[in-house]
Amino acid sequence: MKQLLMGDLRHLGNAFVKVYPMSFRRIFLHWQLTLASIFAIVSAFYLDPAVQNMFSGWHTNITDAVFEFGRWYGNGMPTLYLFLGLYIAGLIFKKYTLRETGLLILESYVFSGLITLIMKSLFGRFRPYTNKGDFAFYGWNWSNNDMFSYISGHAAVSFALSTILASTTKNIYLKSFYYLLAVITCFSRIYHNQHWFSDVLSGALSAYLVSRVLVAIHHEPESDF
Repeated sequence: MKQLLMGDLRHLGNAFVKVYPMSFRRIFLHWQLTLASIFAIVSAFYLDPAVQNMFSGWHTNITDAVFEFGRWYGNGMPTLYLFLGLYIAGLIFKKYTLRETGLLILESYVFSGLITLIMKSLFGRFRPYTNKGDFAFYGWNWSNNDMFSYISGHAAVSFALSTILASTTKNIYLKSFYYLLAVITCFSRIYHNQHWFSDVLSGALSAYLVSRVLVAIHHEPESDF
């Protein structure tokens, strides 16, 4: 077991070295998708007030329950539970697939989380509930949660987790279900007035890219997606 743990730690370090250069390579290699993503994010900034107003009128008991679940799914606890459960089960029962999936969940959380932390600190965007407006950017900020709007951490966490889970199955309905959980989380952040539409879209796209690259590193290091 000690050898397995040391091997997984080495793989974690190897993934850290590879994930960001490979992500940038994908960005330039698939330039059409990159341009489409940039256009979508820029458009989202101009749609922020309209989307915010739309979600503000949705409050019912049902939507409260659905989006509270979405908030929970993206808060990091499901990621932690699944990582520990799958990884420990893989070690105990000597199931490589379980252990690898657990490790992927951890890697996607950590490496997409680093991007999220940098972006939040770099832009210092005010959250919607502060009523500063959708284009209120303070700049470099390390401590004030009111200015941690861009990008959405919940969106990144949920899409990182769902992308890894979706990579474990070929069933299109199950894949769709996993991504639906992440979409609900993204909507919940707008619904709860914590993030703008552009925040959650950017967080989702960044985490999706990093997670897909990590899957490639584990399974097909030289392949494109």
